[in-house]
Amino acid sequence: MNLTLSKKVYGDTNFITGIRAFAVLAVVLIHAGGAGFRELGTIGNNIADFGRTGVYVFFVISGFSVASSYANSSSYFDYLNKRLWRVAPLYYFWLAASILLGITATYWQDEFSVGIDAYNLLLHVLFVGWFDYRVTNSIIGVEWSISIEVFWYFLVPVMLVAFKSNRKTLGLLVIALLIYIFSKKFPSILPVEEENAALAMHWSPIPYVLSYALGITAYRFRKHVRHTNGFGNFVLVLSIVFIGIYVSRPGLFAQIYLDEAVFISLITTVLILFGTNRSLLFRLIFENSATQFIGVVSYGIYLSHFPLLALISGYDLPAFGNPLARFFLVAGSAILASTLTYYIFELRCASIGRNFWKRVQTSTKATS
Repeated sequence: MNLTLSKKVYGDTNFITGIRAFAVLAVVLIHAGGAGFRELGTIGNNIADFGRTGVYVFFVISGFSVASSYANSSSYFDYLNKRLWRVAPLYYFWLAASILLGITATYWQDEFSVGIDAYNLLLHVLFVGWFDYRVTNSIIGVEWSISIEVFWYFLVPVMLVAFKSNRKTLGLLVIALLIYIFSKKFPSILPVEEENAALAMHWSPIPYVLSYALGITAYRFRKHVRHTNGFGNFVLVLSIVFIGIYVSRPGLFAQIYLDEAVFISLITTVLILFGTNRSLLFRLIFENSATQFIGVVSYGIYLSHFPLLALISGYDLPAFGNPLARFFLVAGSAILASTLTYYIFELRCASIGRNFWKRVQTSTKATS
């Protein structure tokens, strides 16, 4: 087996793959208990909690990559074929593995008194878990975001067509921000119990129109930016400083309605807009072999880490009591598992998807 990286290349934005690595490790960090940060006091606790923002990073990157994918596709269906073959096979694999190994998200099952029945499975298989917040996160434990991502796969091309010009793209951004603010202020518009309205809104596609609009904006405006080593370094350092300030004093940003979702989505957008492989710091941090590799297999890490956390917890290992050791054990296991599934499973499924579309095109031409 030739263990070479096979990844999307976005011109001089290969650093996006490296950003994915940091985002997925942040998610593992919070789910695995904080890696010892919580024991360091308020700021350490804020660092651990900041891990949940990794999902918002993925959404902005998804908006950017989906816009690029659609622009480089021969048709809407060609584009959808590529996106669904990218996301579905591994998702179904971990759904099946979680159920068969008995390591499903029992917390949410107990919280909402739901089981893994035909209704639950149907919503998961069809990527419409957002339709019922009670089951959307009840199998793998992190899959609520997958159904949201697929939802926007269908709508991003519509947004790209409806808001073609740069001026209209800015209009889209304003509309998306207003929708986000409205969704946060009035989650009770959803037909659910009031006490669960905020969670149901959080697990719905509605608020994340802002993340995808930001990704589209980055795609549209990046070509107008002159990328240099010096300015790239400056943007990255400034972004790190702002993240440090946010972690230290999140209340400062909340006063101007920059909650963690808006804040990290803006930071991610800025990095995509102004980042470049001409920048020494971008190359050192995001384009080294370790971050590139973790970024390539990040989807597998995201899907596998929570079931693996449940699996490892069942063995009551002595090291599991140490939060730092627990983080490295879960992260290491997820990286290993995702590496295996990537080379054995994901690459082959991607090849099947490409061949499937070629056969569809050939058949269509033959009958036309």
